[in-house]
Amino acid sequence: MEPPYIAIDSTYKVLENEAVTSEVIDSYIQMTSMNMLDVEKRIEHVLELITYRMDYWERLIDGADSLLWIKSKGHGWAMYKQNVGCGYIRLYRLQPSPKMDHRRDSPWTRGNWITLNSERELFNLIDSQEASYVFNAWKEHKLKVLEQPTKFAEGRLANTSVEQVIVASKGDGCAICGDKATHRAATTMGDDSAVMIEISLCKSHEYDVNEHSCVLAFFGTLFFLNLEIPDLIMLDHIPDKLIEPIFSIISSNLGATFTPPQKGNNGWESRFVMDDGWYWLLRLNNLKSYAYMLFDDSNKQLHRIDSAPDHPDIPFGPDHQHINPTKKNHKIEPSFTYGIPLFDFPLLHKSKRMHQNSL
Repeated sequence: MEPPYIAIDSTYKVLENEAVTSEVIDSYIQMTSMNMLDVEKRIEHVLELITYRMDYWERLIDGADSLLWIKSKGHGWAMYKQNVGCGYIRLYRLQPSPKMDHRRDSPWTRGNWITLNSERELFNLIDSQEASYVFNAWKEHKLKVLEQPTKFAEGRLANTSVEQVIVASKGDGCAICGDKATHRAATTMGDDSAVMIEISLCKSHEYDVNEHSCVLAFFGTLFFLNLEIPDLIMLDHIPDKLIEPIFSIISSNLGATFTPPQKGNNGWESRFVMDDGWYWLLRLNNLKSYAYMLFDDSNKQLHRIDSAPDHPDIPFGPDHQHINPTKKNHKIEPSFTYGIPLFDFPLLHKSKRMHQNSL
């Protein structure tokens, strides 16, 4: 059985080669390490990471805390120790390609290598009570720190097309300084299977993201990345020329026909009528001003999802949902939606099923 190695190269492929230093590589692994709790490992507190690039490998050798040569295996590990920001020991090594490995007769001439006879000797060195204690204390602290970001991520996973979430955080939360986080910035890439990046920020750094063209560009600066962002991702609205094709996609996904989109003072509106006579009324102004309203075949409104900032007591707002909004004291919950129907389909489908099942 192959060891559960984690390949790292694809993470940095958008960068200029000279920008990928050992600090950039390991900083990203540290900041996103809480996302790896459920990744298969041979030792709970050790990440075994693989690069297929010699230039990355040489930089990792130069930045490592220790270099460990495994004589029986004919390969070496660049070890990065546990620290306040990351409770994992990070072990990096070179593999020539995803399908091929090879043995060397001796360590690289670069760096000062410590020779160990076997992997068992390596595991005895790193699988200590002290290292396990540090990891568990770090994990317990981070789970408390990330309780709210985790709830937000779980909501997005449950109600939208997001299939993966990357949470950037260090120390007590803030991805920049490690102080207590009180705010977050988030961005999402993809469509049918989207990836959300969520960045925890303290009060002092909550406005730093506004100095960049978009959240993704800000995320890049955390790792010294110079990302080229397409113009469309910088918009806070759906361009008018895309309304018709987007509404066609919505219609297909809902199994509905839609009325010609009309643009009014509150943005674009259209009615999406399904075969059973139920329909969604969609209003899209910009990504911070939208509403989805579900009506049954008797024109009774059963569900509304919107972004109006009129319920500050609801967590993860302003986006929220009203369940049976025509009833007095009806239920209001976080919706975790985007205002981008291509991301929000799962909640639209789930809401309709819920109301039909309650009949």
